Amino acid sequence: MRIRTHLLLLTIALALPLALSSCSSTTSSNPPNNTPKDTTHGISYTLRSRDMRPLRSNESYVLWLSLIGQNAVQKVEVLKIDPGKLHDGDSLTFTGVLPSLDSIPNIDQLLVSVEADTSVTSPGSVILFGNRVGTGEFELTPFTQSAVAELRPTSGSAVFTTLSGDTLQAKHEFYLMNLLGVVASQSLESLPNLGHGWMYAVWVTDSTFVPAHLFYYGAFLHPSGHDSDSTHDSYAYPGGFGPPSLDRTQSKIEVTIEPEFQLPSLRMRGPSTFIVLVGMVPKHVSMGTVVPLANVTERGLPSGHLSIEQH
Repeated sequence: MRIRTHLLLLTIALALPLALSSCSSTTSSNPPNNTPKDTTHGISYTLRSRDMRPLRSNESYVLWLSLIGQNAVQKVEVLKIDPGKLHDGDSLTFTGVLPSLDSIPNIDQLLVSVEADTSVTSPGSVILFGNRVGTGEFELTPFTQSAVAELRPTSGSAVFTTLSGDTLQAKHEFYLMNLLGVVASQSLESLPNLGHGWMYAVWVTDSTFVPAHLFYYGAFLHPSGHDSDSTHDSYAYPGGFGPPSLDRTQSKIEVTIEPEFQLPSLRMRGPSTFIVLVGMVPKHVSMGTVVPLANVTERGLPSGHLSIEQH
């Protein structure tokens, strides 16, 4: 309540001079001044990031900060991505103004989260954490126990198999596991705990079609155990049975990281752009076919540098 009152008073204080200026301009005999007004009063920021990949239509990056001596964080702004700057390896730049802060040294830490509802009052799926490295300078790195935890060592494989008496069903069914004879074991190694707000998901994609075929096989948190879509599964591992036959296709098995809020409609949304593992499905699939999954996070985990300047 105290923060809301402070923001309300501050909004009134900022709006009053503009209102008075507007009133005085109607009675002045001087010709109108069409020069754009400077609206950057307060504290401005510039966030230069790498691998902050494009989000889906109902997702937004949101910037948060905390002040020295305060445990709570406050929302700063919804970050806007310039589609013209989405090039591999290039940095994306976000800029904005923080008119409600008194001074730069009061800022202690920064967070960037992925949100579906930008009116939220606390961060949900945190993706970056900003440590202060100097006055007004912050390094943003993957947040511990977030979607971009250390994923580079993660590895795994998929095997096409089924417990059905019809072995041809194996063309429709795979699991992220190892299978030695009849003994199944996990294939996913060095799979970090994503913590609150994030999950892994398994997909089969085929971009040779327009639009691309995107088949969802379930979300999960751990390398063993059933995923969220396990009604027709033979084994308690991520993956399972799906309607499409994956024989003689140009499909890929993908493991992505997903904001938890997407889970109810994830099948409709399609995979996120944060891909961890990918494996090409061979043209001929049969019982016991193994697909190695390559780690593709070496392209870079999200990071950035934020500078704050007082006007």
